[in-house]
Amino acid sequence: MSAIIFTVTNDISYDQRMQRICSSLAAAGHQVSIIGVQRPDSIPLVPMDLYGASYQQKRLPCFFQTGPLFYLEFNLRLLVLLCSFSYDIACAIDLDTILPVWLATSWRGKQRVYDAHEYFTDMKEVRTRPAVQRVWKWIEKRTIPKFQKAYTVNHQLAERFWDAFHIKFEVIRNLPTLGISSNNLPNLQHIEADVLADTPGFGTKNNVYFSSNKLNQLLNNQLKCKFILYQGAVNHGRGFEQLIPAMQWVDAPLLIVGKGNFLTQTTALIKQYQLQEKVFLHPPLPPAELKQLTPLAHFGLTIFEAAGVNQYYSLANRFFDYMAAGIPQVCVNYPLYAELVQQYPIALLINDIESRTISQAMNNLLTDAVLYSRLRQECPKAAKGLNWENESIKLIAFYSSL
Repeated sequence: MSAIIFTVTNDISYDQRMQRICSSLAAAGHQVSIIGVQRPDSIPLVPMDLYGASYQQKRLPCFFQTGPLFYLEFNLRLLVLLCSFSYDIACAIDLDTILPVWLATSWRGKQRVYDAHEYFTDMKEVRTRPAVQRVWKWIEKRTIPKFQKAYTVNHQLAERFWDAFHIKFEVIRNLPTLGISSNNLPNLQHIEADVLADTPGFGTKNNVYFSSNKLNQLLNNQLKCKFILYQGAVNHGRGFEQLIPAMQWVDAPLLIVGKGNFLTQTTALIKQYQLQEKVFLHPPLPPAELKQLTPLAHFGLTIFEAAGVNQYYSLANRFFDYMAAGIPQVCVNYPLYAELVQQYPIALLINDIESRTISQAMNNLLTDAVLYSRLRQECPKAAKGLNWENESIKLIAFYSSL
């Protein structure tokens, strides 16, 4: 079996996708390592063994935390590590780690793989800044053709990579696991910071416990009845400019769990519309705790702007996470979601993300018990077909063929 190393620019403690990938390959007999970023608020790393086999985790500390200097520093540190680390295959996760992987594997004669979770150069935060986009397009043009082994998260993105580079990208969807292991819960007594308490908090509704006292207090007070959940990155292009105003007309609170490059603007929007007692922000949770939280919500939200390939042909992790948790969702009526909902009616689709459209859909799920029950009953049926245990077979076959 091969020694495989994965490279990412995020905090691996919260990256469910990479935890699934690494755990599956480790369980299949590969020696797996992952390298991420050490952030000031990173929680301690804990062993990950979703399928009974652990893998090595490493974070690189960076003096710069954002912007071009962060990418430059991280890529230089990563290049140095990749030139000395023992591995057979190096996999770059998205475009922001591709340069050091290409250089190191070229110098050392190792195999390389590209994992495109995004169409990186078309993300809103890149596409709307021409100078930044030119830099990433330059990197894209010079590196992706060097990666003849690659995969992405849906067939629409695979087709676009083929059109651009004439490289066949395999499709390995980012589907949720059927269950969670108690072994993957964080060591609560070692979690620090103002968000995560030093010790477990008190019990919440349904006797579920969370390491965040802030979250426990919300669930026992402001969110003790029906609440709506958005989980995931709080980034540009995710529709927060429309979602926050929409909450003026919705008779239920909204909990947003995540962080990102639009968090400051989202906070300002909540204050602008005086929704501090209806819309609540909470930082990311460890995956095992997030899976405990999601079923407590009445329904979830999956919304994106339609502009750009990356949004229009997205297939968000949260879409499947809500399904796995057994709750319906309000979701954009874009091609890949429409295709899945036609087969598995688990979501109420909306044709645009105007504030009135979003609020009307949320109110429908809050008040129409028949509609809500019908969507909810479809979730476990969909989960039987759409799960990582099935999808990981393709991942293992991909790496076994290298």
